[in-house]
Amino acid sequence: MISRRFLPSMQSLQAFDAVVRLGSFTAAAQDLALTQSAVSRQVAALEAQLGQALLLRGKRSVTPTAEGQVYASAAQAVLQQLQQAALAVQGAQDKGRLTLAILPTFGTRWLIPRIPRFLRMHPEVTLHFTTRIGQFDLLAEGVDAAVHAGRPDWPGAHALELFADRVQPMAAPALVAAADMRRGYPPPSDIARLPRLALTTRPQEWDRWTAAQDVPPAPAPDMVFEHLATLAQACIAGLGIALLPPFLFRGELAAGDLVALGPDWGNGSGYWLMTPEQGRQGAAVRAFRDWLMTEVTRDDGVFA
Repeated sequence: MISRRFLPSMQSLQAFDAVVRLGSFTAAAQDLALTQSAVSRQVAALEAQLGQALLLRGKRSVTPTAEGQVYASAAQAVLQQLQQAALAVQGAQDKGRLTLAILPTFGTRWLIPRIPRFLRMHPEVTLHFTTRIGQFDLLAEGVDAAVHAGRPDWPGAHALELFADRVQPMAAPALVAAADMRRGYPPPSDIARLPRLALTTRPQEWDRWTAAQDVPPAPAPDMVFEHLATLAQACIAGLGIALLPPFLFRGELAAGDLVALGPDWGNGSGYWLMTPEQGRQGAAVRAFRDWLMTEVTRDDGVFA
């Protein structure tokens, strides 16, 4: 049996872990929603219990001692295991719940309009949506699956390819008219001279597009945006030309709010369904995955 005198309280363990991770008692207190003195007392109690100094307290920073580094690694592993166990228990209790992280524009324009079909097929599943951009720890965030645009280099996650990402140079009709471009697709060199709009997550996309078109490299984008929907609105407003996925902006193209200035181009990225590598996929995740692949097949002509 393990002697209880070697087992710390959960409060002390969390306080010590936060101080080591963040490098200060002040930051740890903010992270844990406690006072600085409360965090200090918890760490002091842990040191007294172990009979070892775990931290070197400087005027501006806190660093672990050699013993503290060993204990911090073990504490972090224990806390992560407990968190994963809690998520597994919650998943077992709520097998019909599916928490899905989606991209804002892809979610509102492509996925959400199709969700009624999924719910008609699987009324036993309760969907919870969260909007996320970029990578994150699926298990730590309690997310069952995420739709990701880019490359499948996501640590700790399994990637299922949905379809290739293809973009097309688009602009507002007024900007095209002001540039005195001929009807149809103008030469890529003329397109490269227009003001360029880009995404923060894809700052090099215009460089790769000009290289693919055998056009000399262009200067850096004139404006950069965090969200695809905002980028598209700036394009519609005539602020510049953007590389946009045509399958998400069919309505704007049909209405004449946007004009395509070249053929669609495969940028080497894709859309992926990401699921945690650890643990088995639940029934709700498998049902959603199979349904999603059916929807992708239904729209296969759009993505080709």
